[in-house]
Amino acid sequence: MRIATLYDYPPFGFYEDGRAPPILEVVVPPGSDAGRFQGYSWDIVRESFHAQGYTIELAITHWARAMASVKEGNVELLYPTGMNTERLAYFSYSESPVNDAAFLVYVNQDTDIEWQGLASLEGKTIGMVRGYNFGDEWSELEGISKYPLNSIEQGFRMLQRGRLDGFAGYETNWNYVLKEMGLQGSFDKLPEFGSSKEYVVGLKGNPGTERLLRDFDAGLQAIRESGEYQRIVERWR
Repeated sequence: MRIATLYDYPPFGFYEDGRAPPILEVVVPPGSDAGRFQGYSWDIVRESFHAQGYTIELAITHWARAMASVKEGNVELLYPTGMNTERLAYFSYSESPVNDAAFLVYVNQDTDIEWQGLASLEGKTIGMVRGYNFGDEWSELEGISKYPLNSIEQGFRMLQRGRLDGFAGYETNWNYVLKEMGLQGSFDKLPEFGSSKEYVVGLKGNPGTERLLRDFDAGLQAIRESGEYQRIVERWR
């Protein structure tokens, strides 16, 4: 089966040396791995499909191309994918999530934002990495400038230089990048404004989508029963 994911989403999916080609396709038979590419969500997806006997053809790329790949039929599945109204119109979702994402805004420690919900950001410039899902309330929010960014690192550098009033992110992933950048403790976090579980998805109407999603769910149940799931959790805790 063919599945796409993104290369810059630590600790859920990333290259161990931080360097990645624009796109990499790798064949991963049962019992093998994807070389330098690693991550919590990749471990869950790989072991679940391997438990069902699948060889995985993995396309590792940036988010926009990963989305396009599944929509154009170049791959059958995509992960990890959050849920919102727009995506529910064209994606079918696995029953079981792969990982969770908590939404919040990182700010400089001298911020003048007094948090009373998302309305507190009115008139502010808030960075966000292109293509990331922050839920329907965020999508419908007006009165703020949503500044598009190419990477998490770019967002934190711009926030550090005062070019942004805040940087919207996913807590686990953004904290991991801060640690790798040596910037732990450099920013404050506003309270969580939402969250999303992230899933394996396939295009509605594509032959085989529902079968592959059911097989992923069955494989995930199998690795829970075997203890492999808990070993993965412990590895990335």
